[in-house]
Amino acid sequence: MDVSEAYARAVDAILERDVDLVIHSGDVFDSVRPATHVVVHFLKQTARIIGRNIPYYGIAGNHETPRLRATTAALEYATLVGARFVHGFEPDYGAVEVRGARVGLSLVPHGAVADREVVVTPGRDDDISILVTHGTVPGLRIRGHELGEVDLPGHVLDGSFDYVALGHYHYFHPHRPNAYYAGATERFGFGEADSRPGFALVEFDGEGVRVEHVPIPCRPMLDLPRIDASGMDAAELTEAIRERAGRAEIDGAVVRLKVVEAPRGAAAGVDREVLRELRRRCLDFSLEISEAGAEEAAGGEETAGAAFGPLEEEFRAFVERRRESGKIGRTFAERFLEAGLGYLRRAGEEGPAA
Repeated sequence: MDVSEAYARAVDAILERDVDLVIHSGDVFDSVRPATHVVVHFLKQTARIIGRNIPYYGIAGNHETPRLRATTAALEYATLVGARFVHGFEPDYGAVEVRGARVGLSLVPHGAVADREVVVTPGRDDDISILVTHGTVPGLRIRGHELGEVDLPGHVLDGSFDYVALGHYHYFHPHRPNAYYAGATERFGFGEADSRPGFALVEFDGEGVRVEHVPIPCRPMLDLPRIDASGMDAAELTEAIRERAGRAEIDGAVVRLKVVEAPRGAAAGVDREVLRELRRRCLDFSLEISEAGAEEAAGGEETAGAAFGPLEEEFRAFVERRRESGKIGRTFAERFLEAGLGYLRRAGEEGPAA
């Protein structure tokens, strides 16, 4: 629900600023066939923009691009409310009059970027030319590799456009003075805990282009400082967890706390009442405990040695692998993870049956 609410908050902020044109550079949805209620919510919010007579153009990102050319993407429904989204395997072009100027939009969706020979140029009659595309550019520091991720060809980015609206990277980020990633309206994991969700506000005048990041409110996501549990018994570890969580404003937040070097058996003895209270206060409280001897991988992630890590951690990794492989969509993965973790936690709190 946070993702849907974030889009609504973005629309609120857009309408408050009385903009002339809205552009979405990809990944409205997390799959080609999102749930019906997700599509309906998107259409209702998009209709608010169209209802103000604001043109709305967009493209498909890697998550919502059909694998087969014969498949129609859910983005096609946007036409029902008057928005125009390009989701196929060819670039497209659109033009709109804005305050007496002709604004040309070269729309290059993810499916078209896969063609390394794709060529796009500004329209010769454009007063302002904008390229909208989806992929990675040189210089980005992205952890891991996402399914379907594509590097943008250099010759596409080197066109003489007045502005390039980039999609895929979830941080507001300048690639060039006239080429920006707008970022995402919500965070999609603790790897993005330091991001500021929002969008880019772009202004053209006689002196060039100005780009401003507009943040939108979002639920706190806290990755608490890890606990080194070397030499701690269960009672000491419980108190360390309580103390570490008590340093932050965790109410209603999504929270992760990692414990490393825990002596064998200490995790099983952590006071379950303390964990229940923390999980009651947070939207989600993830406690990840690694026992002494677990190896640390690049990026600070622990990897299990000969023995499995905590069951919750294994389940999270399983769901993430399924999502990255494309076997399940992001929305389903979030719900499946939430439900599965709930079952595991209740089982742990109740303890073994007599």
